[in-house]
Amino acid sequence: MKLSRRSVGYLEGVASTVLNSVLFSAKYFFGAMYNSIAVVADSIHTLSDSLTSIVVIVGFWVRDKPADKEHPFGHERAEAIATIVIGSMLIVIGLEFLQRSYGKLVSREPLVYSTQLVVVLALSAIAKEALALWAFKLAKKINAPSIRADAWHHRSDAIASALIAIAIYLGSSFWWLDSVLGFITSALVTYTGIAIVFERTTELLGRAPSRDEVKKLEELVHSVNPRISDVHHVHVHKYGDHVEVSLHIRLDPTMPLHEAHAIASNVEKRIKEVLGWESTVHVEPKAPP
Repeated sequence: MKLSRRSVGYLEGVASTVLNSVLFSAKYFFGAMYNSIAVVADSIHTLSDSLTSIVVIVGFWVRDKPADKEHPFGHERAEAIATIVIGSMLIVIGLEFLQRSYGKLVSREPLVYSTQLVVVLALSAIAKEALALWAFKLAKKINAPSIRADAWHHRSDAIASALIAIAIYLGSSFWWLDSVLGFITSALVTYTGIAIVFERTTELLGRAPSRDEVKKLEELVHSVNPRISDVHHVHVHKYGDHVEVSLHIRLDPTMPLHEAHAIASNVEKRIKEVLGWESTVHVEPKAPP
C-alpha cells in the first residue's frame, strides 16, 4: 500500500521519537552508572533529536491543512518553517559541541574506560546512522526538506556517539582525541545547519526563478500559439508543491479581445497540464514595426 506524503512524515517522526527515547534511556543509564559526563551529555543530545522529530510531525500536520481565507494558497510553507527550526537546532548543537570540545581540551579532561559504554555507544551510532539513511531515503522519495534536515540531525547524533566511543576506547593513550574529534564534528554539524537554514530561508523570501525554469516556461508558452511574440515579466511563487506563476505575453494589437483572451487561457491550461502550475497570463500589445 502506497502511503500518502503526510503519512510518510508522521511515520518518520514517530519512529524517530520512539528510537531516540529508547537510546536516550540506555545511554543515560550506563552513563550515570559509570559516572561518565560525556555519555550522559550524549544521551541528552539524543533526547533533543526527539524534539526535531516532533517538529517534523507538526510541520506535516500544518502543511496539509486546506486553504482558508487567511491562507488562500494553503499551508505548505509550514514544512519550510519546520525545516528552518530543525536547521537552527543543528547550529545550536554544533556550537555546543565546539564549546564542550574546547572545555575538554583546556582542562585535559580524561574519559573513564568501560567496555559496556563503548558497546552501548557503538550500537547507538549504528542505530542512528541506519535511521538517518532511512530518513534520507524517505526525504528523497517524497521530496521533503524537513525529513532531510531531521536525517542530518540523526547523523550528527550517530557521529557524536561514534566519536565518544572511540575517545573512550583510546582515551588513555590519546587524552586529546575526544576534543579534536569534537571540533571536527561541530564544524560538520554547524555547516549543515547553516546550509539547511539558508536554503529554506531563500525559499520563504521568494527566490527568483532559475534560468532553466524560465527557459522551459518560455518554450512551453511559444508552443501554444505561434502568434505569441514575447514572454516576459515571469514571476514564480512556490508554496511547497503548489506553484503560482504570472507572466506577460505580447500579441498583435489588432487582434480581437476575445481571441487574445482565448490564447491567454490556452497558455494557462497548457502550463497546468505540463508543469502542474497555476498561472495568470497578462496580454500586452506587440509594438508596431
